[in-house]
Amino acid sequence: MSPPSPWVICAIHEDAAASSAKGGATHAAAPLVPRRPPLAALAFPSSNVMVTATSSVNMGHLGLACEGDGVDQMLEEHPTYLECFSRLHHEIMAGDGPLPEHYRRYIAIMAACRHNCSYLVEEQRQAFREAGGPEEWLVGLEYAPKKLQELHHTNLILAHQPWLYDIHHVEKLLKSCWSVSELTQAICILAQFHALSSYVHGCGIEVSSGELAVQPPFLQACSSGSPSSVELSEGGVDVLVERMRSISLVQSDFNAISEEQTRVSFEKLKKQAANISSPNVDGAEVCKSRYSHLSPNPEFIYVDFHKRGEKSPVPTIKSQDCSWEEHGFSLVSELYSEVADILDNKFKTAYNMTYYTCGHKTHVDTFLFRQAVWNYLHCLYGIRHDDYDYSQINQLLERNLKMFLKTVTCFPERLSSLEASPFIMKGFLNSEKVHVMVLVLEGRLQAELLHGLRALGHYLM
Repeated sequence: MSPPSPWVICAIHEDAAASSAKGGATHAAAPLVPRRPPLAALAFPSSNVMVTATSSVNMGHLGLACEGDGVDQMLEEHPTYLECFSRLHHEIMAGDGPLPEHYRRYIAIMAACRHNCSYLVEEQRQAFREAGGPEEWLVGLEYAPKKLQELHHTNLILAHQPWLYDIHHVEKLLKSCWSVSELTQAICILAQFHALSSYVHGCGIEVSSGELAVQPPFLQACSSGSPSSVELSEGGVDVLVERMRSISLVQSDFNAISEEQTRVSFEKLKKQAANISSPNVDGAEVCKSRYSHLSPNPEFIYVDFHKRGEKSPVPTIKSQDCSWEEHGFSLVSELYSEVADILDNKFKTAYNMTYYTCGHKTHVDTFLFRQAVWNYLHCLYGIRHDDYDYSQINQLLERNLKMFLKTVTCFPERLSSLEASPFIMKGFLNSEKVHVMVLVLEGRLQAELLHGLRALGHYLM
């Protein structure tokens, strides 16, 4: 199969009434139907009027893990997804591929170090030793082979600002001692462990494991949000279910959305996401890391794709230019065929998984909520879905949840190590909160993978 044409990111279409999957390898054209009216026409409180009261929020993990719980234990209530997760994890770490196993384990350590994820670092350190990895490599990155040292910059960018990864980074590695197939496998491992670090921190596994790298509390000053957000926060699943029902009724008659409506709603959401508090990137606390000997430059962290008051130097990536199903899947199939179908199935399973419940409510179609979480995560990485009305996100995700999603995706190591956040996802079952964390894992993984694969695709053109 020939390399992809200009490559961008992640358009995943799913009809709420159909079984076509987010992240799946098929893509249906949108029907030509009348334009959908704006969501502002629905009877929701205004999302433009901000409440001025502010407070400091100690943004913590979800507190879902008990002592001794690991990743697999947290996923036991979602056995179909656990099987997909386990298959991919085994394949990239111990299955066929160009990199020897101790190299793979060391790359996983490098990735987990970016977010100070001690649970994963210690797990992979042990596996590295069992695979015959030299002990001196663990003393510091400078003791590892030059080949692994050269991967540090790729690790750095993909973990924190993946939209900056381009053909020049790929070219430098391939002109050194990396092959295309080796780099493809390395990018898959890095992206998997960056995203898995978000999952481990967000569920509270890091805290419960006893391997915690203590961080000072991450205090965020925020407004209480719009009246719409306050109503959703206080009303919990009852308000959420009613809003999903109202939006679905509108969409049942009007299925199309104009490109201009998508662009305007996306740009508005980008600005709002940039205004949600983030750690002080100039603060000394951000630069502390217990693993800087294995992954230097702790001061390099996420910055808002859309900086406050500035025009982004990096153009938004539009799904009409590239998607996982049309470009990402085909490129992985060509360069790392062992994992292409497994990855595709894992994305589909995570996105489509539902038990038709929402808290105490039953017979609920939660597609719109899952779609809002996924698309909000991609927005944080500058990815725009051309068939989506981004004003839905402000109707379905209240401000505290958006703040948590941004933190756990972009700064998972900054979640408070001291306590859970009881105000996140009021009324949700614990298994449903785990599902949200699965969406975080897979949404971040897909976004990061596609940024990395896009650069590879450009090189091969």
